[in-house]
Amino acid sequence: MERMDDTNSAGQVNFPGLPAGTYRLRFSGDNVVTFEREATLQGGRVTAVQVTLNAAEAKKVEPKAEPAAPPAPVVGPVGSPQWGSLTDLAKRGLQGKPVRREILLSCSGNSRSVLLLLNEDQPDRVYQDAETTYYVLDGQGVVKIGDRPGDVSAGSFVSVPRGMNFSVTRRGNKPLVLLWVLSGPRCEEAR
Repeated sequence: MERMDDTNSAGQVNFPGLPAGTYRLRFSGDNVVTFEREATLQGGRVTAVQVTLNAAEAKKVEPKAEPAAPPAPVVGPVGSPQWGSLTDLAKRGLQGKPVRREILLSCSGNSRSVLLLLNEDQPDRVYQDAETTYYVLDGQGVVKIGDRPGDVSAGSFVSVPRGMNFSVTRRGNKPLVLLWVLSGPRCEEAR
């Protein structure tokens, strides 16, 4: 979801009605250095974000140059092969009944795979630069993408396009066990 607006004479801008979640804010103008920042909004609350912009240097007029070759895509490090039992990992990860537990399975290039164990609901979130896919291994729940809810149970999958808010709600008394694949941003480290 993308929204844009100009500040008023006091340097303020408001975006009423945004759903709760984490957002990437970008501040720019003709005579200022562009600035980006993340902000987490909570439902029904006003969130003030203080920003100070720096003046940009005067632009020099350069002669037209030949277009440069497009930059190579940013790719994270290559990981190592991984295999194992998701069932055994989930059983060990659920000992002590954590509210939310993430077990990194693999991280290679621009993709990471995580075993996600949920004992409570996962609030709204947005990934601006990544595609998200969930494969339900055990349990039941509801995944809401934008305004569209859908029931999920073992054998289901959910694909969330980049830039869309979504939430995961657990149903019943069993944990919701998901294989979560995040594709887009490069991995921080090889595994």
